[in-house]
Amino acid sequence: MVNLTKQYVDEKKLIKINQLMFEILNKADDKDSFLSIIKDILSPPEQLMVAKRIAIIYLLLKGVDHTTIAKYLKSSRATVAKFSLLFYEKETKLIGIIGELLNNESINHFFEDLFADIFISPGLKIGHWQMHWDHKRRQRDREMVDT
Repeated sequence: MVNLTKQYVDEKKLIKINQLMFEILNKADDKDSFLSIIKDILSPPEQLMVAKRIAIIYLLLKGVDHTTIAKYLKSSRATVAKFSLLFYEKETKLIGIIGELLNNESINHFFEDLFADIFISPGLKIGHWQMHWDHKRRQRDREMVDT
């Protein structure tokens, strides 16, 4: 959990701080430099918190139910419900970006592989071996098309 002071920063200072944050993050040339900047700015728990929030929003947009999201991302159902309510039928900039990512085929395959690794547990649940092999078959088919 992030500990913040109870003293509020006035709006003008907050705008300047956000501008500074934008300028710093905008200096990243590629993914590695962006991740390096993020690691310098955010502690590991903060990085995990931000990543989980983005994953929750992504999974909600994909139509995954709250209990499944909470279970596999090790979050509370209340956190998942909070983000569900925050973004329910809203067209925010973040929702637009995630929507674009969902339409991008290569990114979509990346997320499919990532969430297959999270959700499919062969040997632990009945039917997961079939899901595992189906996913591996789709990966192999994609690789054959790419080459």
